[in-house]
Amino acid sequence: MQRLRRPHSKGDGPPVFSHEFVIQNHADIISCVCMVIFMGLIPQITHALASSIIFVQYNVTVEPKDPEGLGSSARTDLKPLPETMYQHGWKDLVNVVFYCMVWIIIHALIQEYIWERTVKRLRLSKVKTGKYYDSGCLVVFYLMCLIWGVDFVIKEGYLWNWSLLWEDYPHTLMRLSLKFFMLNQMAFWLHCYPELYFMKAKKDEMYSKLVLYTSSLLIIGGAYFMRLQQLAVLLVILHYSVEFLFHASRLLHYHGKDDIAITGFKVWQVLFVLVRVVTVFVSVLTMWYGLGKVHDKLVTQLQGMEDLPPPPEEPGDNETTPTLAATPTAAEIATYVQFTDWMYRLAGLVFLLALQLWVGWTFLSYQLERTAADKTKSPEPAVKKPGKKSDSKKPDGKKAASKKNNKTSKEKTS
Repeated sequence: MQRLRRPHSKGDGPPVFSHEFVIQNHADIISCVCMVIFMGLIPQITHALASSIIFVQYNVTVEPKDPEGLGSSARTDLKPLPETMYQHGWKDLVNVVFYCMVWIIIHALIQEYIWERTVKRLRLSKVKTGKYYDSGCLVVFYLMCLIWGVDFVIKEGYLWNWSLLWEDYPHTLMRLSLKFFMLNQMAFWLHCYPELYFMKAKKDEMYSKLVLYTSSLLIIGGAYFMRLQQLAVLLVILHYSVEFLFHASRLLHYHGKDDIAITGFKVWQVLFVLVRVVTVFVSVLTMWYGLGKVHDKLVTQLQGMEDLPPPPEEPGDNETTPTLAATPTAAEIATYVQFTDWMYRLAGLVFLLALQLWVGWTFLSYQLERTAADKTKSPEPAVKKPGKKSDSKKPDGKKAASKKNNKTSKEKTS
């Protein structure tokens, strides 16, 4: 990332609004756009619009259940306070686009102030430099998501009780940390598409990267749309832990720490297969067994709601203040019944299993290429036969001729 400056001569810099100018100054341009959006919070006219772009929307107030032994006449200081939760909505797409711009700025800052300063000392080739930048950005992102996701999973108890992944489905209410986590996941993988242009990626490298970005975006976005964000967080933690180990080992290899890097690659090979097996097991358990049980409950609930009259609509609608969480309507329950139908569940499982097969095939191809490269780099040394002298110890022509002349001179003198 370079500062915006006006060129003083024709050869001082690229023309304004040219491709090279946008590539060199893309972080500064996007920073200006984000600053304008933040400035929209000051005037009252644009405050609502800027707030819907920057802050997470669809917050509702959830009244806690009456604990045992506390009735309506109990002390108010002993009752738990209402909790603010968040729901899904179309405005989440606006948040994802804004967070995508923020990730572009963060990516540029990390690359300029960390990885570009360290890569100068390594003197790597262009191909290795591109891989170094990719691994550097992904290591930071994976580490942040692992800390964030593990903290959420432990607090909610999903790691010890997997039945929570499908119980009380649909999971329409989320805490702020979970919703912000999911939106940032989609924003990060969305920002990777323009980064291909900013980083001048080659055509032979774009296919594997596009498959990675698209599959990650589809899985996380699909799980968020189908109210399966808890399952998505658990699968993301499993996948990111292995990928973090791989990219960290590659960075150590480029820095000359081969002993640590080799150990890291060996651990990565073992954990990669283990994570694939656990991912398939958790996906089948949740989407086929767990949601299959939930489907029957939702069908029964929908049949009971069709006989009831619709609730009266309350006048007034203020989205800026938290509202009480409403129970799902019959139309929403019908949508969730459709999500848990066997066809939708089978389609999701086929997509996940096909992705795991593709990842496994990529892993196997990578291992075969590495094995072939190691064999070509280190050929077996030739076995020397006993009784033969090497060619390097044979005297050259001049030394042989001088020895012959000395021998003849000694015979004459004798």
